[in-house]
Amino acid sequence: MFSRGGFDAKASRGKLPGTKEATDALVALAQDNADKALVMTYIGQLVADGYAEWAMLDSGEIEVRFTSGETYLLAETTILRLA
Repeated sequence: MFSRGGFDAKASRGKLPGTKEATDALVALAQDNADKALVMTYIGQLVADGYAEWAMLDSGEIEVRFTSGETYLLAETTILRLA
């Protein structure tokens, strides 16, 4: 979904912080698509508020796990519900 420009290979697999800086970095990677950037902003706010955690996978896709149990995969052009 995103280029790993701001993340090194070792840090790309694992939990991303729920900070404004992390959200801004992911939004910046989606800058060519305003809709994608808006979705990342909203999801980043849910992470910052403690309602979810997100992790960047080795493939560059982002996995979002909500505290209510749902898990989503944010892929290049789709959002898949995993659980």
